[in-house]
Amino acid sequence: MKAPAAGTVLTFSTPEDNGFPYILFLCVLGSFLAHAGTFFLFQVVYPQRVTIPQPAPRVSLLTPSSPENVAMLRWIEAEDPALVANDNPAAPPGLVGVQYRPSFASPRTAPLGAPAEQSKGVRFPRAVERLSAADSPAPVAAASGRTPGLETSIRYSGALAGRPLEKNPAIAFDYRAAAPAESTTVLLGVTDQGEVHFAVLEQSSGDPALDDLALAHLRHISFAPVPAPVTWGFATFSWGTDAYAVASKSP
Repeated sequence: MKAPAAGTVLTFSTPEDNGFPYILFLCVLGSFLAHAGTFFLFQVVYPQRVTIPQPAPRVSLLTPSSPENVAMLRWIEAEDPALVANDNPAAPPGLVGVQYRPSFASPRTAPLGAPAEQSKGVRFPRAVERLSAADSPAPVAAASGRTPGLETSIRYSGALAGRPLEKNPAIAFDYRAAAPAESTTVLLGVTDQGEVHFAVLEQSSGDPALDDLALAHLRHISFAPVPAPVTWGFATFSWGTDAYAVASKSP
């Protein structure tokens, strides 16, 4: 191959070799020193990694040797998907022969009878002729202003309904209301000796004085002794005309 003549310009010029490549040597030397330092850092300075060996494989057998295993086996048998996927279920015997019976054929709830505690019947006046009431003079009201059969009554309910009374004084009306009031209900706690140990106002009549009168009266009564330590029940005061003040008539 002929060498190019002097002064000829080439397309690809080749650089001239000017000596030893110090830059490449320094890059290779720096890379070697960096790798050596990293090896020294991770192998000498840092401790070695401790590895935990993998445990040996274990095999557990589910045998009917304990109540827990028996319960687990029964649950697996009950949840067997093959039973659900079976499309040939056995029909119960006599299914087609069951006769239809409507629900209204037999009564479900017995009719309610009369209440156990019946109040006394209302007393009606004797029948009179139509013209006799107009001819007879108007009856004069009693001086006390009371109507017969409307006195104050006490009714015991709950566990005290059938318990007899040994001491039952009359109600001392130290106070009389000016207007009719509702019934007063008191929760009673009676000891085995028949003494009223607890008396709590359950329902007020609307007149605090009448409620205090009922509580004061219950402290003076006593029931027959029973083996039970404390018997709870209710006492209901139905206030009659004797609990109200008589309105004075203007002249």
